[in-house]
Amino acid sequence: MVEHFKAVPDFRPRFESYPLWSLLTIVLLATLCGAPRGQKELAKFARGLSQPQRRALGIRRNAQGKYPAPTQPTFCRLLQRVDAHKVQQAILAIQQQVRGAAPKDQLVVLDGKEPKHGSGASVLSAVTVPSQHYLGSAVVQEKTNEIPIARELFKQLELQDRLVSLDALHTQGETARALVLEHGADYLLTVKGNQPTLREQIEKLVTAPEADFSPSRADTYCSSH
Repeated sequence: MVEHFKAVPDFRPRFESYPLWSLLTIVLLATLCGAPRGQKELAKFARGLSQPQRRALGIRRNAQGKYPAPTQPTFCRLLQRVDAHKVQQAILAIQQQVRGAAPKDQLVVLDGKEPKHGSGASVLSAVTVPSQHYLGSAVVQEKTNEIPIARELFKQLELQDRLVSLDALHTQGETARALVLEHGADYLLTVKGNQPTLREQIEKLVTAPEADFSPSRADTYCSSH
């Protein structure tokens, strides 16, 4: 974990106590331990680390001979200024080392989530299902939406011969064409009632598949294929 984070360039010309890779490792450890990801909670997690743990994480001694815990402002500056693309590369490398390669026969799902405490921006992430391998993410700023960001995120992912699923917001002709023609993927998109023309065309052109089971029969069960 540490060796991968050492490849992320430090945005500071100099530092006293906390190498960048130390801070990034603490953030990932806090996430793996179920700690919330806000700066206040990260600082609390860091305070809970023992002196030997802080030393092992590369924190330098202060004038009192102690290994200090990073504070909330330190994590705030980190999250604002670190190279997000380089951090993502490091996380993907760590995942590769720990879990192996993401299965290429699994569905790729893109989904956006808005942090509980944030500026209004959300994060659009791509994962495999059901293995939950992380593939990449992109920030969706408050003044835009997920549609153009998803098309940019496609460019970061290896989608050739993959099945990609997005929610109804992305059921757009341009998005479908980008997946098929530019990235060699297939798509699974949802059509809702607020797209009546498209829904009517699908009902005319595509025969609905037979149900796997009848809800009225007690001796039946659902099977996936």
